[in-house]
Amino acid sequence: MSLFLHTRSGSVAIIAATASLMFPIRTRAQDRPLDSLVARAVAVNPRLRAAQHRVEVARARIGPAGARPDPMLMAGIQNLPLGSEKTTTPNAHGTPVTTDGGPDPMTMRMLGVGQTFPYPGKLSLRRRSAVYELDAARAEADAARLQVGRDVRRAYYDIAYAGRALEIIERNRLVLLDVIKAAEVRYAVGNGAQSDVLRARVEAARLGEEAVALLEERRAAVAGLNVLLDVPTETPLQRASVPDRVARTAVSDSAAKIRFESASLGSRAADSPLPPLALLQARAVERSPVLRAQEAMISAQTARVELARKDHLPDFDLSLQYGQRSGRPDMITAVISLPIPIQRGSKQNQLVAESRAELSALGAEHSALLNEIRGDVVRLYAELERDRAQLALYVKAIIPQGRATLESAVANYQVARSDFLSLLDAQSTLFNYETAYFRTLTSFAKTLAELEQVVGEEILR
Repeated sequence: MSLFLHTRSGSVAIIAATASLMFPIRTRAQDRPLDSLVARAVAVNPRLRAAQHRVEVARARIGPAGARPDPMLMAGIQNLPLGSEKTTTPNAHGTPVTTDGGPDPMTMRMLGVGQTFPYPGKLSLRRRSAVYELDAARAEADAARLQVGRDVRRAYYDIAYAGRALEIIERNRLVLLDVIKAAEVRYAVGNGAQSDVLRARVEAARLGEEAVALLEERRAAVAGLNVLLDVPTETPLQRASVPDRVARTAVSDSAAKIRFESASLGSRAADSPLPPLALLQARAVERSPVLRAQEAMISAQTARVELARKDHLPDFDLSLQYGQRSGRPDMITAVISLPIPIQRGSKQNQLVAESRAELSALGAEHSALLNEIRGDVVRLYAELERDRAQLALYVKAIIPQGRATLESAVANYQVARSDFLSLLDAQSTLFNYETAYFRTLTSFAKTLAELEQVVGEEILR
């Protein structure tokens, strides 16, 4: 069914359409296009590749951390005199003769091997610390993966909103063109004012202004999405829509099914499909990769504290040497070397204090992060419920009443009970309501993506 404006000349102009032609409230879309974009971003995003390389770096550090230092091979000459010793011997006539002496009997060719043995327990602590650092790197990679997924969804939803808003603008532009034609006809036959025509044209120009802004926002969102997908920023995306599972969670597509928790002003929409807040907070604490990374770093630092406490305990060097001397028996030398911690108070004890302070700092950061995550869950949950309530009001009352107001304005204008400006205001108001609906639906979808990142998993089943 359509509403028409009849003029004296017999021409007909379409002013507005009822629900059959209005912009649809529910956008049907499957998750697959969005899920495929998220999967591609996870596979090719440079940030995630960097995070995975850091995991490999951390894994490669475990072996060296638990290995003893390499042995030392030694070769050289010992006790080689810098000069020659003079020797006095009698000649055949018994006269003493001084000559250079032969090889020094203490000169020795030496070959040896040495090995440093860390104090028992130090290597295992170093390895344990490296293992926990690997766990932290893995958790940070998981956190980066969730962040990229969130960013892809947010950019996709921005593109979806811009597309839907542009469709609303185009539908309203066509309506305004008919309005302008009708106003021109009424002005030509003396039943309308020139100001009506000018006002309608201004309204059409305003729609053009909003379309320009939306097109630029869409281009920026597409470029941001392409950056996440590691493709040229100019790569087009034909269409984007809020997935049906998200839209169903946001609001029922039947106004009759929408209820509120109470009749008081500001009441939440009833029958929320979201999990309970306490459950989401518990899941976030349990599954958040950011918390897991922090906890792994605390465990690694705990091992470093134990290592610092053992630092004054001596590592010892053991060396074994084999020597040869001309004309004399070969020799074997064994040496054990131990450091003497004479600077323990200004060195080793300070290292322990440093490690403990760092551990305390990490513990405080963990407590702060835990509070932030719980607070973020509450904040995002409240934003979701706010959007649900607003969407419910749009579906159940605001948009139907806006449509009824426009139909009434058209009917009154046809019988000269209202002026042309009232008709334009009713049309503009309905346009704003429909645009606000999709803006709120997009806000809900983006907030849901952020909440799923904080919780560490999808919360819609």
